[in-house]
Amino acid sequence: PVSPRPRLAFPVSSRAWSLENRPAGDMSHRVLVDEEMSEASTRDELDKTPAKTDWKEALLVPVVFVAFVVIRAMDRIFLYRVQKIMADYTAVLMSIYWPPMVQVMCAFVSLGYVWRKRSVTKDPSYGLGWFSPWSAKASSQGAVPQLWIAQFAFWDQLNAVLSAPPSPFIPMVLQTPLNNMVVFWTGLIAYFYLHTRFKQVHYAGICLILCSCLVGVLVELQGPAAKICDGLDTAQETLTNPALPVQEATRWLVGNASDECTSGLPPYKDSNGQVIYIPLGTLVLMYGLYIIAVVPSAFSNCYKQKKLKQVNLDVMWSFFWSGMWQVLWGVLLYPLNWVPWPTPTGHNEATPAHMGQDLKDSWTCFMGTNPKPSITTCDSEPAYLWFAAYLLFNVFFNLFFLWLIKRLSGTWASIGSILCGNLCGFFSQYEIFAGKSAAALTMEQWMALVLSSIAMWVYNIEDETDINGKSVYGEKERGDHRYDSAGPLGLEPDADEYASDDEPTAQDHTVM
Repeated sequence: PVSPRPRLAFPVSSRAWSLENRPAGDMSHRVLVDEEMSEASTRDELDKTPAKTDWKEALLVPVVFVAFVVIRAMDRIFLYRVQKIMADYTAVLMSIYWPPMVQVMCAFVSLGYVWRKRSVTKDPSYGLGWFSPWSAKASSQGAVPQLWIAQFAFWDQLNAVLSAPPSPFIPMVLQTPLNNMVVFWTGLIAYFYLHTRFKQVHYAGICLILCSCLVGVLVELQGPAAKICDGLDTAQETLTNPALPVQEATRWLVGNASDECTSGLPPYKDSNGQVIYIPLGTLVLMYGLYIIAVVPSAFSNCYKQKKLKQVNLDVMWSFFWSGMWQVLWGVLLYPLNWVPWPTPTGHNEATPAHMGQDLKDSWTCFMGTNPKPSITTCDSEPAYLWFAAYLLFNVFFNLFFLWLIKRLSGTWASIGSILCGNLCGFFSQYEIFAGKSAAALTMEQWMALVLSSIAMWVYNIEDETDINGKSVYGEKERGDHRYDSAGPLGLEPDADEYASDDEPTAQDHTVM
């Protein structure tokens, strides 16, 4: 006699149970039961795995985004503080100091990335060869042309160099709405260059951002009634008479109110908190240059989106090599430092003949000493200390920004930067972050921040799409061939999402 088979520890279908209790000699029935039990077990595992993966994926973007917002806000506030201290040397700061210093920090982060790949994920293919400019690990489609990465760095460096001269003239709370205009330019370039298609909520979100830019400066542009300022000026002149029995505190209050009573753009304050009168024409020029400097940044966002998604480009590798190229671009673009830009104390006096002395003076200022009597802001506080803090936040901001562009889109990442600006504007009220040039947010500036936050909420109601109505968000393991050059948005005629007959490797793609 054959002993009965033990019961199974998990439930099965009634059909499988009846087959299992047939005679033990019937091997065909046994095989059928085993197959059904295996399929049931596999289905259970498949049902559990996606849930676990989806939970992690759903949490990843919010976590990275929150870190991105906080880090970017601190990055901007510390840079603004350094630019106030080194107001006469901002071009040198962003062309010569920033690229190599931030690249040193990037190298350490990249080493940690390679170590993690080898030690934690147990992938021995990651080693010193990963740092090669022709590394096969650069993307899912192999080695990537360095000309792509050179463009990543060029547009970023151009933005940094062009925005450096006007930055000291513009209060941080006004830089926030002006920087938000990058969303408009990014969306416009994405429409024509990437063939991205937006919906009504996206256009509404962009319009809200532009409105926030106007709201943030509306009261400053309008200014108080002229008779109020005239009255304060008269009172200040009267109180200069030492024979009048008026307390010094009262004289100071009237004088300070008279200085603050201006129509048009807000007065300039140096790193010591002193008001310096800047001609209106100079301020208009600086504000205009700052707005123009946003355009290279917008194109950079779109170009990065295309190349990161097209070949599933390794974010860390592209980050490392774009930093290397940025050092070179910083040197090549240094001659822009010889343009006689207006400065708070006059105009830029740097020339090729005095390059050595200018670099020496900028380093003296960087270390906290005034290089000459006409410059009085360098000793207000140590620029090198706050610049080190800026670099720490800047390296991770750029890394997270690339990740968000690849996972979502360049326009979305620009929209996300709005909250960074909001938080930065909030921090700029406090001297611990912004130094003595800190200023409280006015009601209209608060409203500008609220409007830009609502704009992000509206924008995210629906996904951006390609010309065929498919979402542009996400990434493909072997690269997104919709960005190839064979058709609109690069969509291949055979709609093959995983391979391209004409552009199978990264080297086969066009530069633009």
